[in-house]
Parts: sequence; C-alpha cells; structure tokens
Amino acid sequence: MTNKNLGRGLSAFLDIDIDSDNQKESITKININNIRPNPFQPRQVFNEESLNFLAESIKKDGVLQPILVVKSENGEYQLVAGERRLRASKIAGMNEIPAIITNISEKDQLKIAILENIQREDLNPLEEAEAYKRLIEEFKYTQEELSEILGKSRSHVTNILRLLSLPDEVKILLKNNKISFGHARALIGSENAISMANKIINESLSVRQTENIVKQRKNVGTQTNKKHYADPEISNLASQISSLVGLRTHIKLKNPGGVVEINFNDFKELDSLIYKLNK
Repeated sequence: MTNKNLGRGLSAFLDIDIDSDNQKESITKININNIRPNPFQPRQVFNEESLNFLAESIKKDGVLQPILVVKSENGEYQLVAGERRLRASKIAGMNEIPAIITNISEKDQLKIAILENIQREDLNPLEEAEAYKRLIEEFKYTQEELSEILGKSRSHVTNILRLLSLPDEVKILLKNNKISFGHARALIGSENAISMANKIINESLSVRQTENIVKQRKNVGTQTNKKHYADPEISNLASQISSLVGLRTHIKLKNPGGVVEINFNDFKELDSLIYKLNK
C-alpha cells in the first residue's frame, strides 16, 4: 500500500512510514460485522446518494482500496480509515471487506481519520473547521504547518477556523447546507448574523448580495456611532470636565459605556491633574 492511498501529505502529517515493516501490516479479508466504527471520525454527515453510488460500484468491481484497521483486545477490529467504503460495503450486502491491519497509536489513528476526511471535497466546512481545531489544540500544529501539509492556502485554513466564531444557529444552517461557506464567511463578525442568515434563506441571496448587505449595515453602524460622539450633551459634559481639571477633555461613547480622555502636554500638567483629583 502506498502513502497516497490515504491522502496527500500523510507521511509528513503522521511522521511515520505506513509502508514500514515495523508497522506489521498485512492485507486480509475481515468480516464486516467484526469492525467497530472509528471513534475519532470527524465527519458527522455522510451523503446517502454518494454512498449508494459507491455501493453500486462495489457490487460491480468490489472494494478496490483496502480499509485500515487496528486489532482490538477482544479480537474485533477498530476502523481507522475507510468509513465510506465500509458503509457502502454494508449497503452492497458484502460480508467481508479487504483490510490492512496495522499497529498505530490512538494519536495517529485520529490524525489519519482527520486527514482522510479533510482531503475529501464534500466535507462540510464546519466539520473541516472542527478537525483543524482538534489538530491545533490536541496536537499543537500551527496554521502554517497545516497549510503546508494539507496543500491548502494559509488564508483558507484561517477562514475555515473563523467559522467556529459564528452563533450556533448559523452553524446549524451551514452544517445542514442551508447556507454556503461563502455566505457563512460573509457573516463572520456580524452583530446580526442570525437574522442575516435567515434573510439569505428566505430571499435566496447570493454570496455577493450578502457581502454587500453586511458591508452596508456595518457602514451605517459606524456612521451612527460617529453621530453619537458629536452629541451636544456629551460635548457639554466634556467641556464641564475640562473646566474642572483645566485640561482638554474628550468623551468617546462605546456600547456599553465609554471612555473619558484627558490630554496633558507635560508632566507638570499631569501633576496638577493628580493634585486636583486628590483634593
């Protein structure tokens, strides 16, 4: 078995040699009922139509690429890579499936499972983001390292991870393919992401339309804040404080609260301010 069978960059990703004799691999036929699912599987949704198509192919030509498993203490096997092939084989009514039995750690099992799924084009962006997060948090990979190993741009890795900052309601819509990755990316950082996501669905907005509306709303918010800073009452309060302390004073409103800025030209003026405050 060659490394490319499990996905580009596998050797670099695992830092192990799958072909090594030390891995004690062997290809054999295993009863499908003796194989347990992979507990490290990052994919949560499997496309039924795609599985049925693969099942028809298996009925005709068999399983062309063996799955990867590890043997459990109870004599059963735990799947490491190839869950789509395993599921499709069950649909096809197969009793056995060709497998490569290997001896690798749970850490490497997780890495293989994540890598195999990340490399597939139909992996949901949110599942991809969760996979990246696990690799960074549990295995200390940097975004730069993931970019190089997976053959994806650094900006892609960054944008995918930013999806995790979206509200849960928006994540569910993305997970269920109600909105696209482009839509979700446009909503990142938006204060009204949930209502905007519903607007996308109800009005069938394109990604470009979504980006324009989000941009317009941000501009309106910025202009509104600037008007608040110029509020006459706030300016009057700033003038009163300025008269009390003898220094230029500005008040900037935020949501919530605000900031009072007192400007001084030298340490003599600062000492004078401290003296007045202490009194």
